[in-house]
Amino acid sequence: MRKIFVVLTALTVLSMLLVACGTATPAADQPTVKPADTAVPAKPGAVDVRWFVGMGTGTDPVQVRAELEVVNKFNAMQDDINLILEIVPFDSAKDVLSTQIASGNGPDIIGPVGWGGSNAFYGQWLDISSYMTSSGFDSSIFNPALVSAYETSEGQVGLPFAVYPAVVFYNTKLFDEAGLAYPPANYGEKYTMPDGSEVDWSWDTLTAVSKLLTIDGAGLNSTEEGFNKDDVKQYGFTWQYNNHPNYWGSYFASGSMVAADGKTAQAPDAWVDAWKWTYDAIWGDQPFMANAAVEGSQDYAGGNPFNSNKVAMTDQPFWYTCCIGDVNTWDAGILPSYNGTVAGRVDADTFRIWKGTKVPEQAFEVLKYLVTDAVQILIVGSEDMAAAYGAIPALISAQEAWREQKAVAFPWVKNLDTVIAGLSYPDAPSAEGYMPNYNEAWTRGNTFANLLRNTPGLDLDKEIATYLADLNTIFAK
Repeated sequence: MRKIFVVLTALTVLSMLLVACGTATPAADQPTVKPADTAVPAKPGAVDVRWFVGMGTGTDPVQVRAELEVVNKFNAMQDDINLILEIVPFDSAKDVLSTQIASGNGPDIIGPVGWGGSNAFYGQWLDISSYMTSSGFDSSIFNPALVSAYETSEGQVGLPFAVYPAVVFYNTKLFDEAGLAYPPANYGEKYTMPDGSEVDWSWDTLTAVSKLLTIDGAGLNSTEEGFNKDDVKQYGFTWQYNNHPNYWGSYFASGSMVAADGKTAQAPDAWVDAWKWTYDAIWGDQPFMANAAVEGSQDYAGGNPFNSNKVAMTDQPFWYTCCIGDVNTWDAGILPSYNGTVAGRVDADTFRIWKGTKVPEQAFEVLKYLVTDAVQILIVGSEDMAAAYGAIPALISAQEAWREQKAVAFPWVKNLDTVIAGLSYPDAPSAEGYMPNYNEAWTRGNTFANLLRNTPGLDLDKEIATYLADLNTIFAK
């Protein structure tokens, strides 16, 4: 008898809330997971396809149960492929995968994995475009902007699966107290200013509104004479968990820190504007965003400032619903525009095919199944089995079920359609896109962001030049 085997070391597994985007997020300890061995009927002559889980989410016991269900259903529905599930703990998955690939024995499919995790193996992913064509795969089942987001210098390296579009989370209570109109719910709608004028919902408009929502101890907003910026009790805006220069920049315009030659650091003009905008929001004469020390204080929920009910807005991927349990007056608004164009972010997990696979056609058949039929088990869930991954399905036909679930979970939220509409504004290339010596380069970005968030009086042009020079050194290693 052939068997599906699940490679699991007996250890405590961390349930990753946002492994997809490679950022630090709250995690909860899970029970010890023991090795599992689930028998399935043998299929003589079938081709083995190995599915490697561990580079992102997927190692939680509840997720493993759903993944095994997916494997069993796939193997039962056809006779040509034996799908084999391999699960490796997140902390060791990168090393295990590196060893397997180096030995020429890499798995056929890896995932779910986000952009950050994928970049550790840049150059190792199969371009699936020819297999999409030869199999007649209809990509119109997804938002076309999401499909295009996976067109990189390596080719078409994936298909949309589990996605988290960004929205402007706003606190309706704080807007009501200030007598301000809410951010628009539909792309193309104007924002109504206090004087009744209608303007585009741009970063300039968000800035003006954020200043009106930033209140000091005397009740003055940051535009009023006598405002005390050393005694702020409420802020208009926060970047929340998106405090990296790549993230800041991508909300203004898609771009990359790597020039077209693939080895030189650059700073897109829109990204520089976003960095300077952020710095002025914190340290300018009319501030509307707290510095790092304030956001990390207990008054602002220890680094989760929007959840403190003292910040009116944040621009954030929708996974942030994990962490706003203390705010039951939030809703979702559209993303602001920059120079007339809307840009945003879509955090995403998908599956990649290793370019060294010896069975690319069969691996693509499995990939198609994972991003279509398996979505019901892995993302939507059912009464008998909870969803394995807490994302929005990229599969359009499955999104209504997601909307119905969220309407029950967040009965006060009126703008769930706004969330779905955000899928049309992915960061392409991803804010977490490839950089040479990726991990060190990303960390240098964190250092730059922390400098801006903690230090008044900087010469930003000088600091940006230093940042780029350091990136060039890192890229050249």
